[in-house]
Parts: sequence; C-alpha cells; structure tokens
Amino acid sequence: MEHLKAGQGPRRTRTALIAVSAASLAATSLFAAQSASAAVPSFPDNVVVFPDRDFVSIEGFAEHAGEKAVIEVTRPGQGVIGSAESTISGTDVAFEVNHPGGVCWGNGTTHKVTPDIRPGDVVAIKFSDGTSQETTTADAAVTGDMTRNGNTITVSGHVGPTVNKAQMEQRIINPDLVDTAVAKRDIRAVPGPLVPAAKGGYSSSLEFPSADTFRATYVFDDAATAGIAAAADLGERAMSWQVEDADGNRQGLTIAEYGELGGPGMGGCPAGPGDQAAPQAGAASVVYSADKTSMQVKWTPAVPQAGAAVVTGYSIAAIAQTVTGGQQVQLGMRTEANATQTTISGLDPAEKYTVEVRSLAGARMSEALTMAPAPATDPGTPGDTVQPTLEISPAPAAAGGPTTAESVTLSSDGQIFFTTDGSPVVSGNLPSDTAQLYTKPIAITGPVTLRAAAFDQAGNSRIFEGDFAPPAAQLEPPAAPTGLNATPGQGSVTLRWDAGAASVTGYQVTVYNAAGTAQVANVQPAETTARTQTVTGLTGGTGYQFTVKAKNAAAGYGAESAKVTAAAQVVTDRVTIGTARWKAGSEFRITGTGSVVGATVTVYRATSTGTIGTAITGANAAVVAAAPPGIGDYDIRLRNGSVPATNPGRIFVKSSNGGVAGPFTVSTK
Repeated sequence: MEHLKAGQGPRRTRTALIAVSAASLAATSLFAAQSASAAVPSFPDNVVVFPDRDFVSIEGFAEHAGEKAVIEVTRPGQGVIGSAESTISGTDVAFEVNHPGGVCWGNGTTHKVTPDIRPGDVVAIKFSDGTSQETTTADAAVTGDMTRNGNTITVSGHVGPTVNKAQMEQRIINPDLVDTAVAKRDIRAVPGPLVPAAKGGYSSSLEFPSADTFRATYVFDDAATAGIAAAADLGERAMSWQVEDADGNRQGLTIAEYGELGGPGMGGCPAGPGDQAAPQAGAASVVYSADKTSMQVKWTPAVPQAGAAVVTGYSIAAIAQTVTGGQQVQLGMRTEANATQTTISGLDPAEKYTVEVRSLAGARMSEALTMAPAPATDPGTPGDTVQPTLEISPAPAAAGGPTTAESVTLSSDGQIFFTTDGSPVVSGNLPSDTAQLYTKPIAITGPVTLRAAAFDQAGNSRIFEGDFAPPAAQLEPPAAPTGLNATPGQGSVTLRWDAGAASVTGYQVTVYNAAGTAQVANVQPAETTARTQTVTGLTGGTGYQFTVKAKNAAAGYGAESAKVTAAAQVVTDRVTIGTARWKAGSEFRITGTGSVVGATVTVYRATSTGTIGTAITGANAAVVAAAPPGIGDYDIRLRNGSVPATNPGRIFVKSSNGGVAGPFTVSTK
C-alpha cells in the first residue's frame, strides 16, 4: 500500500480554492438543509465555516442587500474571539471573511486578530435590527493523508458526538478529474455501503468503524483515474451540516479541509493566535553609516497576539538587491526578545539593500516588516557631504533660556531622531541607543532639553539642541472634563466624555455606589488615554454614579467632573433552540441549551412582525445539567391533547433569567 504525501508538512493552497455558493451548488446536493442549531439560516441564506483556514462565507441574505452586518466568532467560556463587519452584496455570496476578495477579520471592529476557529465555536451574522443567524462549527475532520492501494483510495477521519452522521459527506477535489470517466472536479462519499457514482468512473462509501471515526472508500474503474484523484492538491474534505430541509439544502455547513493552515488568508490581515505578529512600522528606521559599510535598524516591538507563543527574539536581515546566479547576498543579526534595534556591518558601499525584520516565537517566524532605504544618491558615489536640513518650530528663543511651547514640530529632508531624557541623540556617527524616530510633534509637558539629529541616507547628519518649557497654564492641573454621559449594558456601563486640553495625558474614572462610596477597583484599567471606558462587574438594576478627571504630566490630576447616574442592565443567560417539530394531534417538541442550570424556559409564538407573542400553554421546562462541552439542556414535549391545533410556525424561547432565542421555524413531521 502506498501512503501518499508521506513526510510532507501541511499544505497551504489558498489561491487554488474556488469559493462555494449555497445557491449555485444546491442542485448538486452540496447544500442540503436540516434543523439542529439555534437560529441556523434558512435556504438560500447560509453561514459556511472553513475552520482549517479560519475562513467564513456568508451566502444569501439578499433581503439585507446594502446593509452592514457583523460576523462574530464566539467560543463557549471565552466569549467573542473574532469579528468583522462588511456589507451584504445582494448576490449569492453576500461577502467573505479572510478570503481573497473578502474582508479581513477585524474589519470595522475592535477584535484585530484572525481567530483560530475550532469545533464548537459559534459563527453568527448579526444585523442592526437585532436579528441574527449562526452556524456551530462541527467536530468532523479528515485526520491523515489518503492512502491508495491499486484502484482503491481510503480517507479516514474523526467525528465528534455532536455531529449527525447522516448529515456528512467526504470529498476529494482535483479539477483534473473532469477529463476522466468521473467527469467532475470532485469525488464524493456519502453514508452507506459502496455504490456507483451517478456519472460513473468510481464507486464510494462512507462508513463509521467506531463511534468517533469515519472511513471513506473509493474504488475506481481504472488505476489511472485513481492516480489522478490521489494527486489532488486541494486535499481531502470532511463536510457536515446542522440542518437539512425537504429540498435537500444543507444549512449550518462546516467544511474541514485537511492540510490547510489557518491564520491570515490574504495580505494585510491580522495575525492569528498561533501566528506571532510582525514588528510594527510606527518607529521603524534604517540609517546608513557615513561610509555605508554598516546600518542601524530600529523597530517597535510586535504586539502579542491573544493565545500566541511569546516573542523570543527578532531576526533582522539586510538583503542585497543585486541577483547573481539566482542568489542574493544576505547579512543579518538575531536579537533577544527585548531588543528594539541592531547594527548590521560588512555592507558593500556600492550595493543597495532591503531590510526585513521578523519576530521569532520559538521555531516560528512572523511575516516581515520590510524597509527599503533607497539612498538619495547612489551609495557608490563619493563626495556626498551635504548635510540634511533640520527645521524646528517654534524656533528657539534668541535671548537664550527655555522656549515656551505646548509641542515642537521638526522637519527635514532626511530621517529625524530625538531624545528628551537628557541622553545624547548621536553615538559615533549613528543614532544613539536611546534616540527615538520622529513621527509626530513632540509634546512639551514639562521643562525639557530637546536633542535632535537629522540623517540622510548618505550618512550625513545635522544636530540640534534646545530647551523648552510648557506654557504656565499647563503647569496647573487640567480642568474637570465635560460632557460625561453613560450608556448601560449587561452588568456594565459605558462612559464617554469630551476631550480636554492638549496637555492632558490621561483620564481616571471613579464609580460611586448608592451610599456615595468610591469604588475605583471596578475600573480597569485604572487610567486611560481614551475618552471612553466601560465599567464592568456591576450589579444589574442597581444605580451607580460616575465621574472622570484628567491629568497632565506636570501637575497630575485635576478636579472630578459632575456626576452622572446610571444603572447597569441585568445580566441574562444564553439560550438556544436546537430542534422544534410539530405533528398534528400527536407531539410538539422543542429542544435546546441554556447557560444556567435550573432556569425555566418557556416557548412563545412569534408575531407577524417577528416579536415575542403569547406563551404556548404547558410549553416550558427547566434547564438541566449537560455533559461537556455543554452547560445545560432542556427538552419540552407536549403530547396528544396538549399539542397546539396547528403548527405554531415561528417561535421564541425565553428563560426565567432573561435569555431569549428565536425566531425559529417549527418543522412539521
């Protein structure tokens, strides 16, 4: 038996993927639908999850064309781990996240990370009118390379206890199969014994040797076709879905692709939890020495990704742009994790270089922060001794003594570095270790000596030193902030206020309880430079008072603002609807989950406008403990004379703790 692709690492084949559409593939039985997850979209709408590539395809929702929607990935016990905003196109594919032509994770939201989507994660689409639909990522995936024995190919995988095995399919995709007896770009195995494919060329079966495994078997009419299938670059897929309707449309679809890597699906997207971020460009710089045989490289450390391995160091490389024999000379250094600069020596003065800085996390290396110095004059041109310009605004006082200014602006035809801590700005003929790259006006918050140096790419420099002090008024504490307002949330209150003077360097929020006692511990972080802050951990329905005060670097905090009063909303639990089925005169049954064991859930009819209507008599039950990974389950069953005379149509479920799920369409047995 030949084991295919032995010894190869994971494959990344993003550009070869052809986007799928529920509407376009329904006829081929790709999107056949059912009814097993809370608010699973109904055909032609769908939320399709590709967990191995952290990619989501939103399909349909044409009734929301032109509206913005938010995609949220929620993990039980952790909350939202990723989100993105985009506009519904009105076509079959409404939009995609983390796929070429789509938007990145973090687009229009505050979660600037590509989530590592895993089984059990809930991917929801939400609209401004409060409606939402979701897919729960299924626990079914191919676990190893396919094997071939003559005309037979076998694919094995894992299937979790929450997956409906009747709603699974395994596929192998290779467009080269179109020109064979298969006459299609993929081969498929569905649950059951070995049966011939409709178009011929092979027979297939999908079996479950044990409770948590599956095995797909393909027997081809000839060995050549088997070889083409075995050479598939797109790998092996396990497909499972939550809902299948009478027309065979598959809803709540998960497509697990063996061998694909997660993380950013296109350039510019944020790194994922397993991919350490690259160093930041904000204060990155490259400066040549005067003789052009060395360069100083500076960077701003990478911002750690949530859940990622810590940065263990940085790799810095100067890559010659000249290509000789298909190769480029590379010179470089590796530093420890707390480094922010290094010097690379041994450069060829007649060569041009591109600089790449990457963060290291153990054996992993980030994407590169790339800088191309592009000298103003050819590095090999001798005699360039013209100093760069350096202008300071406001200009230093002619009579000596400190110049009064709230900020100082520097400009040059080269790169500018500065210090304000009393240290030198130049060491040798390069910026000193403490010199910072100038990117914006320098705030003057107290008496300070400003040292600045401008460097051109020929290594020439010009130096400035002067004393500055803030206006006298800035030495006083800032006035109390104005415009403070409060917006209640569940167990929280979000505060916003107007901007203070330019000299303000931070704000502090204070919480007062009903007795007037300050509770600073409720506020995290204790200080902020933003003009908004959310106070969490509050008791729902209880009134609190809030103030904010501002500080500057010279005088500290000033007076508190006027108090505003707000009461946090009561924190509700979370309920879902899994199934809802009605059979005339026989049974009406609703199942689902709840996040609080012991809560009572009640079923309500939905009104014609999609709001909660009247309760259905007798349709309630308590949430009972469930085995991991769930928290609680409920099962409401009405029989015989208790069954509603007609199918209730759409329903809501509401918990005694306030959680609501719906509207959800009741199926007829």
